[in-house]
Amino acid sequence: MRIALVTIGSLGDVQPILALALGLRRAGHEVRVVTHAAFATLGRALGVDLRSTTAADPRRLLESEEGREVLAIRNPLRAWRGFASLAEAGASTLFADVLAGCEGVDALGYSGLGLFPGYAAAARLGVPYFAAHLIPTGPTHDFPSPLLPQGPAWVPGYNRASHALARWLVWRWFGPLTDRTRAEGRPVPRFLSPTKLAAGARASFFGISPAVVPQPAAWSSWAQFTGYWFLDAPSWEPPPDLLSFLECGPPPVVVGFGSMSGREPAHTTRIVVEALERAGARGLLLTGWGGLEARALPSTVHALDFAPHAWLYPRAAAVVHHGGAGTTASALRAGLPSVLVPFAFDQPFWAERVRRLGAGPAPVPERQLTPVRLAEAIRCAVEDPRMRSAARALGERIRAEDGVGTAVRGIEHALNHPGRAGA
Repeated sequence: MRIALVTIGSLGDVQPILALALGLRRAGHEVRVVTHAAFATLGRALGVDLRSTTAADPRRLLESEEGREVLAIRNPLRAWRGFASLAEAGASTLFADVLAGCEGVDALGYSGLGLFPGYAAAARLGVPYFAAHLIPTGPTHDFPSPLLPQGPAWVPGYNRASHALARWLVWRWFGPLTDRTRAEGRPVPRFLSPTKLAAGARASFFGISPAVVPQPAAWSSWAQFTGYWFLDAPSWEPPPDLLSFLECGPPPVVVGFGSMSGREPAHTTRIVVEALERAGARGLLLTGWGGLEARALPSTVHALDFAPHAWLYPRAAAVVHHGGAGTTASALRAGLPSVLVPFAFDQPFWAERVRRLGAGPAPVPERQLTPVRLAEAIRCAVEDPRMRSAARALGERIRAEDGVGTAVRGIEHALNHPGRAGA
C-alpha cells in the first residue's frame, strides 16, 4: 500500500513520524513523508522518501523577531493565536505542496498541524485517512487538554470542557487559513468542523506510552495509545571535545530547550550556568534552535549544537528541558529524572505528568526561572533516590514497549476495515 504521512512543525514533531514511516516500510508498504524542506537531509540519511514543502521553515519562524514575541507571550490562548498568525503567510504554498507530495497514494496519515493540509489532500485525492497524534487530544474527564492551562482539575467538568474549547479554538484560529487558501484558487475543500473531520478518519493512533498517560477507557473504540515512536538515528560520531568532557568528570546534567528560543537566550544561559554552579553539577548545554548560547562558559559546562537523545541521555545524570512531547519521551525512556521548564503550548501538560509520575520535581515555568529555583530542582533530580528509582522503573516500562510495531499493525487493520471510526 502507498501511504503518505503529513507532519508540520519542529524536529520533535517530525522525528516520530519518520520512525513510523520506517516501521511501515519494514512491513512492506511504500511510504513517503511530506514535511518541511529543513528535514530533507535527515530524511535522506534514513533513506526515507521525503517530499518537501517550500513553506516557511518552522525554525526560521520561531527564531524571527515575530516568533520570539509569540514565544514570550504568557497567556496560552494569545500564544496559540500568535502562532496561527505566523503560519498564515505560507499557508497557500503549504497546501499546494502537500497535495503535490501526496499524489498517487492509497491512504494518508496526518500528525499535529498536518491535519489541515493533510485532510485537504485526502479529500482532494479521495483516499482514506487516519490520525497519528503525539499529544492526547479528545473529549475525556481523565485529564485536561494539553493545549490549554492545566487547572483547576477540581472544578467539575473542567477537563472535558477544556478539550471542547481547544478543538473550537484550533478551528477558530486555523480554519480561516483554508478559506483564504481556497479563495486564492487552490484546490482546497470546504472544511468540516473538527469533530466531523475527525469522525471521518479510519482511526487515531497516539504515539504515547500508556505508562505515562493511561488511555481513557471511553476511547477504546476509535483510538489506541501505542507507545512512543522513537527514531533511532543513523550512526553518530560524537566530537572529540564532547567525549573528553564526558570522560573527565561525573555525568553532567543535560540542559536544552529545543525550539523554545525565548527572547533573551543570553539571559537564560546565565541563569542555567549559575544554577548548575549552585547545585554543584557539571552541565552540558544543547544550544539547538537558539534557546541557549555557547559563549563564556566555565570549564564545568560544555556546549554543543546537537547530539541524539538516545546516545546522550544514558550518559547524563538528569535532563533539564522545555517539556516538548518528544524530549519528554526521550528523557523518560532513558530512565532519567527530568526538570521541566515549560514555555508554552503542550509543555505544561507534560511537566505535570512527569511530576505526578514521580520522575521529576515540580516544574519551573520559564517565566519563573531563577538560578535559585532551578538549582533546587536540579539538586532534587540528581540526589533524590526515590525520584531516581521512579524514573528508572518508568524507563524500563517504556523501553519494553513496541510503539512503532503496535501502530503499524493498527494502521494496517484500520485501512483494511473501513467500518472503524476515528477521531
